[in-house]
Order: sequence, then C-alpha cells, then structure tokens
Amino acid sequence: MKGEKFVNIIGIGINTQQDCINGEIQKLQENLQYFQDLGYDYVEISIDAVDVIYHGRLNSRRMNDLKSLLNRFDLKYTIHAPRVLDLRDVENLEVQKRIFNECILFGSEIEANIFVYHYGRKTEDEQLEEKLYQSMLEISDFAADYKVQICVENIEIDTVSNVVDFVKRIERENVGITFDFGHAYLASKYFCFNFLKSVEMATPYIKHVHVADNFGCFEEARLLRNEQYKMKKYPGLLQLGQGDLHLPPGWGEVPLDEAFEILEDYKGVFLMEYYSYRYKPYNQEILEAAKGYIKRHTVFCK
Repeated sequence: MKGEKFVNIIGIGINTQQDCINGEIQKLQENLQYFQDLGYDYVEISIDAVDVIYHGRLNSRRMNDLKSLLNRFDLKYTIHAPRVLDLRDVENLEVQKRIFNECILFGSEIEANIFVYHYGRKTEDEQLEEKLYQSMLEISDFAADYKVQICVENIEIDTVSNVVDFVKRIERENVGITFDFGHAYLASKYFCFNFLKSVEMATPYIKHVHVADNFGCFEEARLLRNEQYKMKKYPGLLQLGQGDLHLPPGWGEVPLDEAFEILEDYKGVFLMEYYSYRYKPYNQEILEAAKGYIKRHTVFCK
C-alpha cells in the first residue's frame, strides 16, 4: 500500500574508489579505518581498486592478504564489478565469464553476498543480447551455489525499463537490480522518461541501491563519443554540472526524498556512491544526512 514505510535498511554503506586506492593494500586499510571511524556499516569493494584478479583468476596471494585485512574491521562488504566486465564482449566471452565467476568467489570468500554488475546498453543485435541472457543464466546458477546475489545496475546510457525487462526475463531469485538513482535521473533527462515512474517500475526487483546526486545534465559524449568523454576532467564537469558527478546525496538535484517514498519491500543496504575523498571536511555531516533520509522514509534495522 502506497504511503506505508515497509523498507528495512540493514546498514549504511560507502564505496571504495579505484583512483584513491589503486591496488595499494595500505591505502585500502586507511580507507577502511576511516570509514569505520566515521560510523559506516558497509563498504562496497571495487574489484578495480584491489588488483585481485589476474588473467581471469583470483590471485591467491592477493586474496589471502585482502581477506586478512578485511577481517580486521567491524565492517560488512558488498562487491562492485570491474569496469572491464562485459558479457556482451563475445570476442573474450570465456575470460569474461571466468572473471565474473571469480568475482563471485571473491564475494563468497569475504562473506559479501551482493555483487554489482553494470548492465551497459542494450544493442540492436538480437544474437548478442541472447548470448548475454544465456551467459547470465549460466552464471546465476554458479552464484546460487555460493549464495551470492547478482545485482544488475542501471547506468545512464540506457533506460531503466531495459534493465527491468532483462531481470524479469532472467527470472532468477538471485538476479535482481542495483538501482542507481543518479544514473536513472540522468537517463530520464536524455531518454525522456519519468524518473519517479522508473523507480516504481524497478521496485519489485531492487535488491541493492546506489545513492548519489547530480544535476540531471546528461553529457552526450558519454554515449556517442566515450573516448572523448574520458578525456574530460572532473573539475570541469563539476563546474558545468554535467554528467555522472557522484555528488553526496542532497548536493545536486535528484529528487531523492520523492524517490525513497516510492520504494516498498526493499530490505538492504543504503549504499552511498560518491567521491568521499573530495569531501573529507563534510563526510560526517553527509553520513548524518543519510540517516536523515532513512529516518524520514524507512524503518532502520541495523
């Protein structure tokens, strides 16, 4: 029933950043200590940040060192896929599937049962999309054996409806959606769909959320000239208010309060995905503001 607060937040999380850690265990340790001291419950570990997969296989030495480090903290973890992971990459499909499976194993090893995978963009190639579908079915069986939930994330270069349709077609309990509010808001501006209705559409399938802010100014180069887009520096994008800025919640224009009011039956982590290293003077305040969102819209069950 609309208007009731059925959502249970099991903890507040924050993402790690590749550029900040860059494979250095010492920097990861410093980040984890910092996040724990701030009062976070969860940290999302980016595979790109920790250099644990080599040629499609977990490196046992790195794995052991990381596991030992992560176990020192009173934190729980979720996992974010590496940027290279793409099940539409048919030229390298076997190694791509191997990487996916190794990410699942990594999650199992560190007791992280949420694995975030970018959907990418649907193509017009029906055979390619069928291979994506079949690959995900195969991998979901593997993930189920390790009790890992695959959460397919909407990104700003496609519609939310395509992600929902994909997850509906998979029809597996352990394949759901990571709903990224910032991505959905940007996509709604470019592809001309209703942002709040997209939240409602995705709600039955949402198993994880990414909460960040932006100004809804889609940077067309992200879609049409991605190599050119990669050359753009973040300060310039920030000054122009363009693109996926990963701002702290409340620092942009995404109508988060209205979106959270729509969520029903979501039980999971409130994961903030913003550039925390740019906001050190404000990070405690940002965490308290997140608790404010939760208090206004959900039942908080830590």
